[in-house]
Amino acid sequence: MDNKELMDFLCTETEFGDLGNERILHDFPAFGNAVGEAINSGNLIKFTMELSDNLDKMDLYKASVLSNFIGFGCEKEEDTSAGEGIIELLVKSCNNLYNMFKSIETEDGCEELPDFQEIYNKNKDWAKAYFGFNILCVAAMAFLTRDTGLRKMLADKNIGEEITYLTEETPESPYLKSIYYVDCMQRTCSDLKLLVLYPAKKQGFIAEANDINNCFHLIFLLEEQIAGNFGEKYGMDSFNADESLISLAYGDYPEDCWGKSYVTHFTECNYSVMPNTVCGQDEIMNLVWGEMQPDYIPVVDGYAVIVLLDKGPARSFDANFLAVPHSALEPYVVVERELDSEEYKQWEEKTSKME
Repeated sequence: MDNKELMDFLCTETEFGDLGNERILHDFPAFGNAVGEAINSGNLIKFTMELSDNLDKMDLYKASVLSNFIGFGCEKEEDTSAGEGIIELLVKSCNNLYNMFKSIETEDGCEELPDFQEIYNKNKDWAKAYFGFNILCVAAMAFLTRDTGLRKMLADKNIGEEITYLTEETPESPYLKSIYYVDCMQRTCSDLKLLVLYPAKKQGFIAEANDINNCFHLIFLLEEQIAGNFGEKYGMDSFNADESLISLAYGDYPEDCWGKSYVTHFTECNYSVMPNTVCGQDEIMNLVWGEMQPDYIPVVDGYAVIVLLDKGPARSFDANFLAVPHSALEPYVVVERELDSEEYKQWEEKTSKME
C-alpha cells in the first residue's frame, strides 16, 4: 500500500481503552485525507480494493472498523470488487469469537458476557474481534447480498457451525446483533434451478429462484407465478394473497402486513412422491418443509424438484416468513419455460426411479 503513514497506523495495535471507539480512524487525519482524495479523484473502488487486500496485515480492531468504509464503497458504487478481503476478515473474526465463547462456556452454555479486560489480557484478538464485530457483519452484508460468488466463498470456508453458534448460543450484545443477518445469508439461495411437476395434469415447467432463505417464501412466490403464468391450466384462477404480503415478499415493509397469513393452494412435495401422488402419510413425510432453506430441496440432474399435489394437508404461514432481511436482496421466482409432453414424461420416469 502506497500510503505508508496510513498503513502504519492501521497496523498499530489497538489498546484496550480504544476498543469500542468507532471514530478511531476518523480521528487520524491521514485516513480522512486519503478517503477524500479517493472519492474526489473517482478512485473509491480502487482504494477500497487496496485496503481490502491488506486487511489481514492490519490490527484486527482497526481492520474491522475500516470494513465500514469498504462496505460504504460497495453500496455507493454497487461494486463488490473489494469483497474477498472482507469475507476473509469475517471468517477470522468468527473463528476468534467462537473460540472465545467456547473457552468461557459452562454446563449451562454461555449465559453472560465475560470481563473483556481479562479477555484482552489473555488473547487480544478475541477482544478486538468482539468490539469490531457488529461493524464487520454490517459491512459483510453489503457484499454478501450483492454477490453470489462471495456467498459461495463464505460457504466454502466451512464456518457455518461457528456462525450459527454466534447467532444462537451467545449472550445478547450490541456487538453481536448483526451476525443474525449473516446467518440468514447462509440459507439464502442463489440462482436456484427449479423443476416443477404437476402430475394431475401431466404438466410442468422450469423456473429459477433467487435471494430466498426459506421454502415458505419460495412457495409463496412460486404459487404467485403459477397463477400469473398458467391460471386455470393449473387450477388457479387467481393468487389469493393479501397485497401487503405480496409487497412484503418482494422487499417492502408495509405496516399492515403483520398478523396476516397465506394458505397454500397446492401441497408442495419433493420428488419422492413420484409416481404415487395420492397424498397420504408417506407423502406428508416428503413435503417441502417451509422452514427449511431452498438449497435443501432434493435435486435431480441439477434441478431442485418440486411436485405439486392438489390434495394434502392445508398449510399456512404468516408474514414473518416473507420478510426480506436486507434492502439489496431481490427475491424472486421466475418461470423460464414449460415442459412439452415428451419432456414431462422423461422427467416423470426419471424422478420415479430415484431413491
